[in-house]
Amino acid sequence: MFCISILSPVVTIIHTFIQIARQIVRTVCEWISSTITVVKTIVEEVCKWLPWPLDKLCDLVTKVIEVIETVWNWICHDVIETIFDWVEIIVEYIVYILKWICWVIDWVTRGPDLLLCYLGIRPTKFLGVCVKILADGAGNPVLSVPDAQAMLKDAAAIFGRCNIRLVVCSIEIVIKPEFLTSTSCEFSGMFKRFFSWFSANTCGCCSTVTVYFVQDMIGAGGCAYPGTDFVIIPANADGTVIVQEIGHLCDLWAHSSDPNNVMTDQGGGTHDQITEGQCCMIRTSRFVHFARPCGLFRLSKSAFEERLKHSVGEPFKRTERGTGRKSRP
Repeated sequence: MFCISILSPVVTIIHTFIQIARQIVRTVCEWISSTITVVKTIVEEVCKWLPWPLDKLCDLVTKVIEVIETVWNWICHDVIETIFDWVEIIVEYIVYILKWICWVIDWVTRGPDLLLCYLGIRPTKFLGVCVKILADGAGNPVLSVPDAQAMLKDAAAIFGRCNIRLVVCSIEIVIKPEFLTSTSCEFSGMFKRFFSWFSANTCGCCSTVTVYFVQDMIGAGGCAYPGTDFVIIPANADGTVIVQEIGHLCDLWAHSSDPNNVMTDQGGGTHDQITEGQCCMIRTSRFVHFARPCGLFRLSKSAFEERLKHSVGEPFKRTERGTGRKSRP
């Protein structure tokens, strides 16, 4: 994955620069806003002690300061934030196009790897994921961390059949109430704000999968937009949905007609089986590597195993995947 290995640090630097610039501007805005407020307070106090007609003139100055304060806050909180949002959106679409270019280029090295896999040569590889559980304005997450860990353990068992070890890099709660139930999985969703925000807030680029847990989705039981680094999982899903959506990211775009297969869109069945061909496609994707992800290569073997053990919970109780809630690529 030569192309992705070059693109990844570049994208990380750009994201970091945007975040730092946004934070600097916010800090400056707040400092200037506070200064204006202090000046207005001082002027108001002085006005109380001035005789007529100076007090009237002083009141006029106060009103001018209030107008300046209102305009400044509007510029800081609306105009500048909107500019940063648009810069972020444009950057994410450019990166998205570059990832597809890299996808084409990296088939040069992926092809031989895929052939070896089909020949049965499948040494242990690692798949790194980080989890972001969305929460409402009060900080209430759409599901608990133990439930998320349980889904991940269910997913890890399926990936294990491909000799892929699922590594949970991190789990965090993110307050983002506007995306709890507004995400969708059709083509037009790529031009909505949730798409660019999810893209910009993944855990790095471009070899780790970010799993976003939402309350519910519009017309889908899970979602993956091929070419991105994230999947969207409703709170009422299970580990098999996580595997299916990551499978879509790894170029398993079509659904299986077998209700027992993990890539199925049919109701009933176990929907937890995975074929050798599906394993090979996932194993050779940009998300699966020989090296331990998330900087865990520094850990000893025993410490690493302990980390894996505690990163997931007990097996999750699966729900039936009905035909009315299909997950889409």
